[in-house]
Parts: sequence; C-alpha cells; structure tokens
Amino acid sequence: MESIIKYINEWFLPKSEHFEAFAKNDTRVESWFKAELLVLFEKLARQKVIDSFEREPKLDINGRKQVDFSINMKGEQHYLELKAVCISRSKGTPRNLFFYLRDDNVGMIKDFGKLDKIKGLKNKWILAFIYPRPTEENWLKACKIIHKNFSHCECITRLDTYPQRLFIAIFRASDTFHEAV
Repeated sequence: MESIIKYINEWFLPKSEHFEAFAKNDTRVESWFKAELLVLFEKLARQKVIDSFEREPKLDINGRKQVDFSINMKGEQHYLELKAVCISRSKGTPRNLFFYLRDDNVGMIKDFGKLDKIKGLKNKWILAFIYPRPTEENWLKACKIIHKNFSHCECITRLDTYPQRLFIAIFRASDTFHEAV
C-alpha cells in the first residue's frame, strides 16, 4: 500500500474545491471517494502499478464480511476500508474528529473492529479522508484513542505533510490486529 500513497495524494490533493465545498456544507460523501478510487485504481491497473483490484469483495472468513476494496500488488492482496471524515462542523453538527472514534458501530472504530474480525489476512488498511485537516493536538488525542482500542494499528501518513483542507490518514493493521487490554 505504501507504494501507491503518492498516487493517492496526486489524485486527491489537487481537488481542493471539492474539499472546500464538502467542508463548507458539512457533508460526508464516502460514495464520491469510492467513485474517485475506482477511477484511480483502473488507471493504476492499466499502468501496471497495481495488478488488479476489486470493489466490495465478499470475504467468507469467520462469517460473511465485505471490505470496500481489495487490491493486488506484486502478488500480495491488500484489503482496504474507506472512511469520509468531515470535521468542519460548519452547519452546527456534532461531528468533530472524536465523533468518528466512538465505540458505537459508527465511524472508524467500527471499521477497525471489522478488520479485526477478519482473521487470517494480512495487509489490512483503513484509508480515512479527513477534511479539513485536524489540529495536531486533536490528531495526537485521536491516535491515542485508536491505540487504546487497537494496539496494532498505526497511521503511516504524517499530518504535517498535508494542506489545511485535507488529511489522508492511512492506517496499517498488522497481521495480528488485537484489541488492547
């Protein structure tokens, strides 16, 4: 997954007017991100950057589970969950960064848990488009919440390398993705 981060950044970062409109209207548009990723992954497959991809593959491991995308790169399968995280609160909604980190089957914690339940797979990822970019203080608090609940999860992208309008947080879940005790 690390090998396609630059392509993800190059695809999404120039779309500043989109993120400004999404934040101004305080809207979560996960389907837009999914559609953009479909176009990007098609392009990367044609360019042979990735071998192949599948949208919403069903994984019959420990019960029926589905992830947003699977991507095959260099013969290895990667499983990806996507999250659109609007934290602008411009329309008075309660959705700040911590709204998405509640343990109530909403938001990112739900997706971390979903990946945790899919055993026997490596290369599990969460791709979170957070707009606008959170403050460093809030991001550090958010990472502590995530690590408290899921100790084998790490964000591999750095907050300070993204513009104010967007942070693309890419989380790696290790092969043994255990809840912290």
